Amino acid sequence: MNDTPFLVLVGTKAQFIKTAPLLREMDRRNVAYQLVYTGQHSETFDLLEAAFGTRAPDDQLVPGTEASTHGSFLAWTLSFWWQAIKRLRRWRGARAGLVHGDTASTLFGAIALRLAGVPVVHVEAGLRSTRLLEPFPEEIVRRLVSRLARLHLAPDRASAANLAGVRGTVVDTRGNTLRDALALALGRWPAPPRAGGLGGYAVVSMHRAENLGRKEDFDLLMGEVLHAASMLPVRFVLHPATRERIRASQWSARLEAAPQLQLLERMDYPDFIELLVGSCCLLTDGGSNQEEAAMLGLPTLLLRRATERLDGLDNGIELSHLKPEAIRAFVARHAGSSWTLRAIPEDSPSARVIEALEAMPR
Repeated sequence: MNDTPFLVLVGTKAQFIKTAPLLREMDRRNVAYQLVYTGQHSETFDLLEAAFGTRAPDDQLVPGTEASTHGSFLAWTLSFWWQAIKRLRRWRGARAGLVHGDTASTLFGAIALRLAGVPVVHVEAGLRSTRLLEPFPEEIVRRLVSRLARLHLAPDRASAANLAGVRGTVVDTRGNTLRDALALALGRWPAPPRAGGLGGYAVVSMHRAENLGRKEDFDLLMGEVLHAASMLPVRFVLHPATRERIRASQWSARLEAAPQLQLLERMDYPDFIELLVGSCCLLTDGGSNQEEAAMLGLPTLLLRRATERLDGLDNGIELSHLKPEAIRAFVARHAGSSWTLRAIPEDSPSARVIEALEAMPR
C-alpha cells in the first residue's frame, strides 16, 4: 500500500453514484484516498452513503448547500473558491486528484488541483456532443477539463478516440462506473424481476439548464408531462433545481392538480432504480438516466435536442429533439407495455479505473 493518498472530489448526486464504486474498490485494495465533498449538492448524500456503504467525507468545502438556483449557485461558487484556496497547501503532495464528469465541481476541482500542483485524473472523459454550446455548460466543461487532466479515463472506444491529441494518458475503461453502481442497486433483490413495466406508470426526470432556463422549452415540456399524465400514471421525480423552477412558474398548481401525476422528491439510488424497473417507460434529459436505461433495457425518450452519449440509441433509447409529436407518439406507444430486464455484465469498469490509478508514476 502506498500511503500517499489520492484526492477524490465529489460535488453532485450523479457524481456520487458514479464515484461510489470507485471508493469501494479503493477500500477493497487498500488504496489510500481522501474524500472531499465540494458541496454543489448535499441533498440525499446521507442516503447514498448508507446505500453504497461508503465512509463519511474527510472534508466538506461548503457543507449543507444545494446549488439549485442562480443565486445559490453563485453563493456556492464564491464559497467553493474561498475554501479551496485555503486548502491548496494541504492538497500539495497528493498522488493525484480525481474529478468526474462535466459539472461545475468537475471544472472548479480540476483548476484547484492544478493550482495545488496535483495531477488531475478525469473520470468519464472524452464525451463530446460536437456542439460547443449544447449542452451548456457541460460541453465546455468537458473540453476544458481535458486540457487540465494528466490521466483521461474514457468510458468507451468512441470517447477515447475523441481525446486523440490531448496531453497525458488516455485509458478506455470499457464501460462506465455507473455499471457497477447499477449492479449494486439491483443486488438488493434476491431475485430481480424478469420483466419491467408491471407498475403501468411512466417516470419523468429532468434537470438540465437548457430545459429549465429556456422558457419556451420549459413550457413545452411541462405541457407534455401533463399530456402524458392524461394517458397513463406518471411519476415525476423532482431534482432540487426542477422543484424550484416549477414553484416559481405558473405550472405548479396545474401539475399538483393532475390526478394521474405524482410529484416525487429525489430519493435513494436503489429506490430510484426500483422505480425505473417497475415503470413502462422513462422520459428524461439526464445522461446518467440514459446510461441506466440502456443497461436495464428500459424504453426511454431523451428530452433533448442532441446527446453526447451513444448508450442505447436505436436500441430502446430515442431522441425527441423536443418535438411534441415525438413525445406524444412515444408515450402512446409504450403506455401499459412491458419490457425485459437485461442482465448487467459482471466485468467492472471501476476496477479498471483503479488499476489505471495505481499505474500512475509516483
